Amino acid sequence: MTFKIMNVPRTLLTSALIFSLGLFTPVLYVVKPNVASAQSVGASASTAALGPSDPQEVAAFMDSFFARPEVRAALAGASVVIVNDGKVLLNKGYGYANVETKEPIDQSHTLFRLASISKTFTAMAVMQLAEQGKLDLDLDVNGYLKGMKIANRTGSPLTARDLMTHTSGFDFTDIPEDEGDPDGPVYRLDTFVADHMPTVIRKPGEAFRYDNYGYNLLGYLVECVSGQKFEDYIQKHIFKPLGMDNSRFVYTSELAAKLATPYDASGEPIAQYTTYPYNSPDGGLMSTSGDMARFMLAELNGGKLDNQAVLQEKTMQAMEQYSVSIHPDIPGVGYGFESSFPNFNNGQFVIDKSGAGSGFQSQQWLLPKQKTGLFIALNSAKDARKIRSLLFQSFMDHYFPKPITSPPSYMNTLKSELQYLEGTYSDLRLPAWHYEVEATNGGLLVTDAYGVHELKQLKDLLFIDDTGRLAAFKKDDKGRIAYFEYNKADSWSERLPDVKLYADVPLDSPYAKDIRYLRQQGLLEREDPLNFNPEQSITRAQFIGWLIPTFGIKLSEEPIMFKDTMNSPYAAEIQTALEGFVVTGMPNGTFEPNRSITREEAAVILSRLLQLGLGIMPSAEVQLKGQTDAWALDGVQHIVASGYYGPEVTPDADGAFDYRSKQPMLRQEAAAMIHRYP
Repeated sequence: MTFKIMNVPRTLLTSALIFSLGLFTPVLYVVKPNVASAQSVGASASTAALGPSDPQEVAAFMDSFFARPEVRAALAGASVVIVNDGKVLLNKGYGYANVETKEPIDQSHTLFRLASISKTFTAMAVMQLAEQGKLDLDLDVNGYLKGMKIANRTGSPLTARDLMTHTSGFDFTDIPEDEGDPDGPVYRLDTFVADHMPTVIRKPGEAFRYDNYGYNLLGYLVECVSGQKFEDYIQKHIFKPLGMDNSRFVYTSELAAKLATPYDASGEPIAQYTTYPYNSPDGGLMSTSGDMARFMLAELNGGKLDNQAVLQEKTMQAMEQYSVSIHPDIPGVGYGFESSFPNFNNGQFVIDKSGAGSGFQSQQWLLPKQKTGLFIALNSAKDARKIRSLLFQSFMDHYFPKPITSPPSYMNTLKSELQYLEGTYSDLRLPAWHYEVEATNGGLLVTDAYGVHELKQLKDLLFIDDTGRLAAFKKDDKGRIAYFEYNKADSWSERLPDVKLYADVPLDSPYAKDIRYLRQQGLLEREDPLNFNPEQSITRAQFIGWLIPTFGIKLSEEPIMFKDTMNSPYAAEIQTALEGFVVTGMPNGTFEPNRSITREEAAVILSRLLQLGLGIMPSAEVQLKGQTDAWALDGVQHIVASGYYGPEVTPDADGAFDYRSKQPMLRQEAAAMIHRYP
């Protein structure tokens, strides 16, 4: 079974966290800063009607973009659309639908999987039903669901509005397995929703966490309210009125012949696949650039095209807003829309939706005030996110250049006045991604996987770094600082509780912060509550038990395969790692959960998880000394090069590292490794 740990939007899901586990654009859905394009904060930007207008000039611009060496080197095939003021200015293919046969892109007939762009259609269906008075966006969805009920521990209703804005409060929002064999059994939507049902553990509407499951639930809600299958509803009420004759949500052998061949990040072709569920409201859409041109024209024309309306104008306008943002000055998410590259908006109001599945990536951007839209579909994962970001940046800089603005004014806040923001903040979707926030005079120091960032204060709860990237905090309903958003676009981070160290861990221990972090994350709840035993070796079961929850996925509920882990407190974590190909066990079919794990074993396990689950590949080689088994060499290289170790590892005068690969890993060393990735 191949499955992804996390769909980082289904946009980063398949590339990003694939827990064979193969995702929500992997490589974490993190937007890296760009100094040249960073959004200025100061005087309001001009909204002059610039934009594309001449089809010949637009074609020349796009031809020039795809002639760039870095784009040509990564490209298999692409289909691109630009619309403006009710006209299609460009609908053109570049590269090939099939590289081996040199089959060209046919803009009218070549299908691409658009993955999470499906969510915009699902949200539109929900808004149609709301327009008709059949669905109240603010009532508990349990009142509409048939044959099932969502568990809710909060006392606050879960609504369709919450689901559309990725604020469901679910404990898990990603389903590891969402792609499969097209010749296999059909996985029905209602069965899928019931099989993977999460629990509402956080007040709905309170915090943003990208939610693939939530959009499948919305699709089932459409079925329950309309009395039609989801795919039939979309066909009748969106595709047909808009003349989207080639678009479908359900894979068939007939469609397979029209689908572009997908390619992985290394350029190898991928077999065509179906989605789970079979009609996948969160990511099953297959469409052409010609159909998407018509869809964007309708979106930018108040929901109307060729005298056919799929939404009332006021409803379409409601979709094209940021309904949830951590701060008014930071772009957020809407109903089926988001803001993926806010640093490139150049002062314009932009909403977008991106999608990523195995071998396919896509994105649409809308500038509603300018009646302008941009769309791209790619049939390769190779540098696909880079191509999408470069295209949007180039498009905005060319047609909507950043206006001259006054420099921002910073607040001269004392360190003591900002200390209430200090703490550790853990990403709601990928708990391993975390921030350490420390107050300074006038701002904050924020440490994350990219390094240390200096943030200056602009307003209450709003900060900016030296690239122009904004960061903000949010209080909960009791007035306590609860959430933080900075440079990871697919969810907010929650503030972790303050905890005491163990009696046997001195405050001045070089591992004290690492051990405290594990306790803050709740990873040690099945351990001795009084003593950590930092210099004892860690067992194989404990290491897996601490590591797997940091990925934010639901643990396996399948029968335990290793007989010797049946009674382990970490049996479910071990089973999850097995299903994700992170561990394989012993030749005799056991796992040896109570054996001390060696340092090289731990390195290989984490390296596999990083590569399969997050798409994080070894980026450099380091010089090693000492003994390391051949089977573990690549994993140890990966971990040492990435710096995922504690003070027990230091380079010698020649820059060589003795990782002490053959030695048992100590508990404090495991804490350091887990704290310091990704």
